Amino acid sequence: MSYVPIFHLTIPSIWVSVLIAAALTSFLLRFALKEKTGDWLWNAVSLYILIWKLSYILFNFENFLEMPLSILYFNGGLYGHLLGIVLVIVYLTVTLIKQPKLANQPVFAWLLFFVSYQAVLQIFENNVLEAIFHSLLLIVSILAIRYLVKRADVPTDLLLAALFTLELLIVSVFAPLISWQIATLVTLAVITTFFYNRFTQKGQIV
Repeated sequence: MSYVPIFHLTIPSIWVSVLIAAALTSFLLRFALKEKTGDWLWNAVSLYILIWKLSYILFNFENFLEMPLSILYFNGGLYGHLLGIVLVIVYLTVTLIKQPKLANQPVFAWLLFFVSYQAVLQIFENNVLEAIFHSLLLIVSILAIRYLVKRADVPTDLLLAALFTLELLIVSVFAPLISWQIATLVTLAVITTFFYNRFTQKGQIV
């Protein structure tokens, strides 16, 4: 894992990549869908980071009591990640039930976020070839969402499935395909697609 120097601190490139990918997703989603991205995106990202970081206290309570400042250096690890994702799913479920019109954003946002994250992370890791593949897919995804999503003859499910499959193929070329990261992506994609289809069938998304 590489680190990024910021002022007098060295921060893991994964953390920086997550924040840059979230910012890129907010901008690119607005460009692709031609509408303002709701607050849900940054709320979900902030919720995940908060839970993932603070869950260190929950899963390492004795260590935290002995060294409270350890919270600055450690996080909840895999269990913290899973807890964060579960709470993000709960947050999204409540938000989308209250505001069904927003359901057309998360379904595309996770794709753009994951591809952006992979492109930025591989740049930090100096994996130039993989970064190029992810960047090219990011461009294709943006154009596909912008120009094909409104066409009745192009099912959104198939469009997303094709783009997700391409992303997974790229990942599988350079790293093991089975990972918690991939499982998270697939889970969020399935849930957001479910809500998108449900609200579309009810006519709550034009």
